[in-house]
Amino acid sequence: MLKMTVTMTAKNQITIPKKITDVLKLKKGAMFEVEVANDKIELVPLEVRRVEFSDDVYEKLEALSKKEKGKEKRVTKKYIDSLKRER
Repeated sequence: MLKMTVTMTAKNQITIPKKITDVLKLKKGAMFEVEVANDKIELVPLEVRRVEFSDDVYEKLEALSKKEKGKEKRVTKKYIDSLKRER
C-alpha cells in the first residue's frame, strides 16, 4: 500500500503525488469516480477507452450534453470536443 499526505488548496484542489500517478499510470485529464463514505474520500480512476463515433452519434451526444447543467455540461462538452479532435 502506498500512503502519502497531500494538502487541499483554498480552491478545494489537491495534487496527486507523482509516485502515485506513476504507479497507477495516470495521465493529464484522467477521470475519477469520487465517493465519500465513513468520513473518507475515495478516488477511483476510470478507464476511458477512445471510440470512433459517426457524425450522427456526435450530434446525439451534443444534444444530450445540452440538457446538463453547470460543471457537468462543461466537462461533457470538453470530452466530446476531445473525441472529435482525435478523429
